[in-house]
Amino acid sequence: MMRQPLLLLAATTLLLAQSGGPVFTDSRQLPRDYKPPTPVKPAEPAIVGAADIPWTQVQPGLRRKVYFNDRLTLAVLEFTRSAPDDKPVSLHYHVHDQTTYVLEGRILAVVDGKQKEIGAGGVFIAPSNKHHGVRLLTDKVVLLDAFTPTREDFRP
Repeated sequence: MMRQPLLLLAATTLLLAQSGGPVFTDSRQLPRDYKPPTPVKPAEPAIVGAADIPWTQVQPGLRRKVYFNDRLTLAVLEFTRSAPDDKPVSLHYHVHDQTTYVLEGRILAVVDGKQKEIGAGGVFIAPSNKHHGVRLLTDKVVLLDAFTPTREDFRP
């Protein structure tokens, strides 16, 4: 059964390559993995306002806010760039299923050898261990990423 793409949303090459988590860039084709890569902290009920979670500067031109429960991680990523990027898309993979929803701007999304330009309202889905990445096509891009199992490596 297909999940509603707007309910599970997820990520980008720059974020994951800089996260320090279990992200790989080799060409292996591993099977889908449903086990969390690290122990998971139980979630407590929460209601969070926009100002309650501060932005974290991941690298120049990329900041994020991250929200957790014990089965899902949501991340809002804001990219800004000063010049167009025409380099090949840097691909990576990880054990997490990832769904990414474009809130603002345009990207070139690449997943498992397929690529497409998408803008606000567009989604890409990268199942566990599938190679994927993005290229920014506009000077500002805002993405909403969802990961399952949760990204314990994104916790502060």
